[in-house]
Amino acid sequence: MPDPFAIEVDSFYNTIVLRSPDDYEPLAPGWFPTEPQFVTGGPGRLVIHTGGRGLVRVTVTSTETPAPPLTDSLLTVWEDIAESSFTIESDALCFDGFSGEVSHPIPHPRPGPCRVRVFARGRTEYWDAYRTPETQPQIRLHIQLWPQQLGDPHLIQYRGRITGNRSRTDDTPEEKQPTTT
Repeated sequence: MPDPFAIEVDSFYNTIVLRSPDDYEPLAPGWFPTEPQFVTGGPGRLVIHTGGRGLVRVTVTSTETPAPPLTDSLLTVWEDIAESSFTIESDALCFDGFSGEVSHPIPHPRPGPCRVRVFARGRTEYWDAYRTPETQPQIRLHIQLWPQQLGDPHLIQYRGRITGNRSRTDDTPEEKQPTTT
């Protein structure tokens, strides 16, 4: 797997968007994820609810093959894990944190349908908080991208904001895949 691309994104409205640098359409309310889901995908965009405002450290890994299966160590290290799909509609894909700045293009699969797995840490602890610049970034995201036909969103693991307890779904996306015999 290639080395991750690392970037810090300034999240102004507890949200970052992965989109074309030429996409200036405002986000309608339906784009914003509803808890416990924290990732929403669609035509040309992926919206991630970061939980807090300020700098978010993001790493991105893009491959031409599906992401590797989840391991127990990944489930332990990351608090929230979700998968979704979106369509890459241009040759460039950038982060937008609604601060007025759009990131430099990030590595991504070719334009077309894309599957994404988002790992998050720090969303619960820093929920709806704005941290001073010297204490940022506290929220961390890792994003895995690969070309795949569009599919339903899937929440794999979630840490509750009130209790702090982790909950997992009984199945993983790998278990939902049809098998061939």
